[in-house]
Amino acid sequence: MSLNNQPGRTAAVIAAYSPPDALVEAVRQLGHQLGNIVVVDDGSPADSAPVFARLAEAGATVVHQGTNQGIAAALNAGIRTATEKWSPDFFLTLDQDSLVNEHYVELAHRTYADALAAGLDVAFVCAASYSGHPVPTIASQDGFLHAFDPMQSGFMVPATTLARIGPFDEGLFIDGVDSEFTIRARSAKLAVIVGRGCDIEHDLGQRREGTLLGRPVRVGGVALSYNYHSPSRVYYICRNGTILTRRYALKAPRWVARRLLEELKAHLLRFAFSPGRITLLRAAGHGFLDGARGVSGRIPADLERRIR
Repeated sequence: MSLNNQPGRTAAVIAAYSPPDALVEAVRQLGHQLGNIVVVDDGSPADSAPVFARLAEAGATVVHQGTNQGIAAALNAGIRTATEKWSPDFFLTLDQDSLVNEHYVELAHRTYADALAAGLDVAFVCAASYSGHPVPTIASQDGFLHAFDPMQSGFMVPATTLARIGPFDEGLFIDGVDSEFTIRARSAKLAVIVGRGCDIEHDLGQRREGTLLGRPVRVGGVALSYNYHSPSRVYYICRNGTILTRRYALKAPRWVARRLLEELKAHLLRFAFSPGRITLLRAAGHGFLDGARGVSGRIPADLERRIR
């Protein structure tokens, strides 16, 4: 019997907000790899009801949050539901715009089993690539790839890890939830391992070309590009990045320094080329300040209105 076909071994948890129709087919395809799938409706508008109905018809257990509570709360709700219904040994967390490759679940389990056999204490297994882009790694000498700061879509998390380090941090709401879970696990001396052959097709966001006076900006013959984010997302990115820095600077200084450098590069491109950059800078300023003060949860409604 292959690893992924053992009854009750793995449940998928998918966080969804106004999900596209394509999620229905993604759930059907995922059903060939595992039998238990939870889709959490994170307070979607009423016009998403037909999609959720089709997801239920496709075999998913649909959980309606009622209000938008953020990615961490959605994942935790899905994990609780899966635990109550099936008591799985592993949870596969996914975004609504992710499609795993054909043998993802089995390959993740094989990597996990191999790492355990090699004496590693594994927190979870993550994807090897997203839409062809390899996951950044950290140096290791044990024959396994250790992920630096992977996206949560594709995490294969043992239930034992959640029992040891706790659930996803709901106070972060969105952005940095995966980073916090990763470094919390690593701070507990657990390994974050890249799944061999575990590839995901994933929407990488609004990638835009950097332009100056209407012309593409090139460095060394390569056109500069950046991910555009709304002011609210920039607020979360800056606030939660500051929270993570304050929380883990002493526990994991090298990881924090590398993450800060990557964020700095992203911010420089974002603020140099994004439309409405003054508003984005204001949102970033509020985010950095709230992060320094330890503010968490959803962005204040009045601030969201002012920077929208």
